[in-house]
Amino acid sequence: MPYRCKLAILNNIVPPYRLPIYIKLGKVFRTSVLISGKEDNSLKWKGMEQSLIQNGISVKIARGMTFRFKNSTKEGKTFEKRNLHINPGYLFDLIREKPDVVISTEMGFRTAMALLYGRLFHKPVWVWWGGTLHTERKRVIIKRWFRWGIIQFARHWISYGNTSTEYLMNVGVKRDRILQIQNCVDENLYAKPVEPAYKHQPKPVFLLAGQFIFRKGIDLFLKAAARLQKEGYRFSILLVGDGPEKGSMQQLASDLELESILFIPPQPPELMSAAYRSADVFVFPTLEDVWGLVINESLWSGVPVLSSIYAGCTPEIVPPENHFDPLDPQDFDRALKLVFDNKLKPADTTPLLTSDKVASMIIRDIQQNIGIEDENSALL
Repeated sequence: MPYRCKLAILNNIVPPYRLPIYIKLGKVFRTSVLISGKEDNSLKWKGMEQSLIQNGISVKIARGMTFRFKNSTKEGKTFEKRNLHINPGYLFDLIREKPDVVISTEMGFRTAMALLYGRLFHKPVWVWWGGTLHTERKRVIIKRWFRWGIIQFARHWISYGNTSTEYLMNVGVKRDRILQIQNCVDENLYAKPVEPAYKHQPKPVFLLAGQFIFRKGIDLFLKAAARLQKEGYRFSILLVGDGPEKGSMQQLASDLELESILFIPPQPPELMSAAYRSADVFVFPTLEDVWGLVINESLWSGVPVLSSIYAGCTPEIVPPENHFDPLDPQDFDRALKLVFDNKLKPADTTPLLTSDKVASMIIRDIQQNIGIEDENSALL
């Protein structure tokens, strides 16, 4: 029987949008996933690990520590939550597993452990990275120096898309070392027709989904919506999600006297398509996102998108006419009014890569670089 290359993937947790990619990698390589297991959504996504195990992929929690902190606005509101994982267990697990290839999905401590393993045992390491020039503009000097060190040793990179590749090249990574894929979701969860979960009136219905933190720009959307309603525009709003600022967002909606607004608890991925199909347009007013997978989800669900220029995915998968600057009230209002003027560009999945395509790109890149192919390549 031909030798099957051993692959180790280092992640903090197993997110649902990576599941189909990891499963396909597991069909070609003997795959193990090493995780820290400590994130705010680790319980919500706990079933992902079992799904990997059922598909023949081993999952192990690497020993270490997690430090939690948050960045706040001047008013003391939560801008975003962050986790710092220090897991030396990754190195010891790699030594025990003896993988031929390692993929690490960030540019921090676990990638340093992966690169150390690669250096000690002469194994190739791929760094899977999503940051953009915008998201990384305020990183502290110690983090910049740490990343500089990683860049000196990493020879293989996987980028989320155009904006991630732009960042990597800006910090000194050569273009021919970057495999540019596209951050993606399991399109099968969203592309199949389902009945809308909510029948909200009046039309049109604006939908937002995600974390209730100030980085997501929800407060800016609520203020823009209030301006339009005061001008006489009639519409409904659905907000799906949760987070530390949900209460303040509900209070803001009340203070602004917004009409026809409904707050909905977070929904599992398999139910989100019905939520998207309850809307006429999805709005993504983020102030900072490396990508914005909710955009992929909405487009696969057939719902057009208005997207912030500060989302990494916007220039790659959203028509230029549907871009807007959430920090510019006039531009925000202009974008929302496209819906009423029938000038909003419709949902188009043509720019999107499927999870199957992304997995195939990664498999090919690994095989070409290590010079190993076997009968499992037929799965590509």
